[in-house]
Amino acid sequence: MPDAVAVTHEDGRLSYGELTGARTRSRIILRGLGVGREKVVGLCMERSPDLVVGLLGILKAGGAYLPLDPSYPPQRLAYMMADAKVSVLVTQGAVADVLPGHDGVTVRLDADRAVIDGQPETLPASGVCPDIWPT
Repeated sequence: MPDAVAVTHEDGRLSYGELTGARTRSRIILRGLGVGREKVVGLCMERSPDLVVGLLGILKAGGAYLPLDPSYPPQRLAYMMADAKVSVLVTQGAVADVLPGHDGVTVRLDADRAVIDGQPETLPASGVCPDIWPT
């Protein structure tokens, strides 16, 4: 039921179909930035439907996410990102303005929406497979 509501929040709601499309498009962007197995992606957002899109996009790209609470002091966030070797940070405009700088790429799901929405909804291979454990 792609029209059924998947996520609700005071800022809006997403149906399952909308969530799947947004997740797939963000996954394509993240894969293009090199996100895949063993890549840690910082996720620093306020609670919103975009938070769910960002989280699912990171996981579907094959990456691991590092939850970053925007209420943490900037020094703490900088340490966490450096320690985890975050090369891509997924955030939103209101939060990005208070984040410390980092050497990687920042994807703002709200400000970069036109680029993200322009991506196809076809799924590229993630490179993640169930056979990662040695036998």
